[in-house]
Amino acid sequence: MRKICVVLLLTALLVAGVLFVVRPWEGVTVAIMFPASGVGASWTLSLTQSLLLAFDYFNERPFAPKYRPIVIQTDDIEEGIKEAIDSGAVVIVGASTSTYASRLQEAADEAGLSVISVGALSQALSAKDNLFRPHSGVGEAFVMGKKLARPGLNYAVCASAQNPIYVVPFLNALIAEIGGIRPVLHLIADGGISKEVLLPAFAKIMETSCVVLVLPDFSAAIVTKELRYAYFMPILVASWGATTRFVALVGSMGEDVRTIASWRPDVFETPHPFVEYVTKLYGDELEPYAITMAYDAVAMLDSAVKKGGNDRSSMKDRLGEIRSLEGINGPFSVDENGDGHPLFYFQEVSDKRWRLVEVVAP
Repeated sequence: MRKICVVLLLTALLVAGVLFVVRPWEGVTVAIMFPASGVGASWTLSLTQSLLLAFDYFNERPFAPKYRPIVIQTDDIEEGIKEAIDSGAVVIVGASTSTYASRLQEAADEAGLSVISVGALSQALSAKDNLFRPHSGVGEAFVMGKKLARPGLNYAVCASAQNPIYVVPFLNALIAEIGGIRPVLHLIADGGISKEVLLPAFAKIMETSCVVLVLPDFSAAIVTKELRYAYFMPILVASWGATTRFVALVGSMGEDVRTIASWRPDVFETPHPFVEYVTKLYGDELEPYAITMAYDAVAMLDSAVKKGGNDRSSMKDRLGEIRSLEGINGPFSVDENGDGHPLFYFQEVSDKRWRLVEVVAP
């Protein structure tokens, strides 16, 4: 009887081993695609580095899918799609701005490729069939509006015209949540607000109770410094401009500036294994935003691959089946449009760093 049990056990182990050898995880080729210039290019290096770290981390797991990332940095999206296909990519991970994501989505759709975005983008892209966004940005402006809403609110807005797919829905949602109260002053310029545009409006800005900046980080820093030289007023920055670089650029003038974002500023203080992996290599010098976006994007891809998404056609279907995701900051839901809804983190600048103030449910 004991011999029979031993034989059965060895047979089971052999069969399991044979099955594993016969059906190993195939390598999945992934195109990492970002703009080479423009408003989104400032994120290209940080996000690319973080994605490569995330793929290395996932590739070190035993008996799990393996990934082969191909880095494509280009403003010519059609040429980038062609390079991705020629490299054997079955999915694209990238798109750091709403405008780039929209253009990339359309070109990728024609080629039968799905796109997983690593940007915290606007609700304008929510219905795109082949665009999947772990951090959709949907709700960010609503949460900011709730924080601002009060009777008799008097506020100003400085916004960029360079990323309208993000800016316009953001402002519409913000105004709606405030109760339809429109800003008393709305400055908008291509790329950002220059001193020439800002200075003539100072008198009217000084009459407001706060300023909302919907700008990339460099422009947001310039406006913050100019405003703070004149008057120390409350300033809120859309997450688009709320970066580590913003804090470095604005210096001591950035104290108490606030933002709402779907990544936590203290991610390097959390015990997640990927955080420990990155910290051993680079300490805590990398951007919390980039690390969060990269990990959650690769986690979404990994979930689809485990469900059987190993070619271009099946990838879209498997991504579309995801309804929850285990992100770097914990689990969150994913809706039928492929948009994730992680927690929001209310943050402020203190001692030249973004600090967590409050965790807010989406």
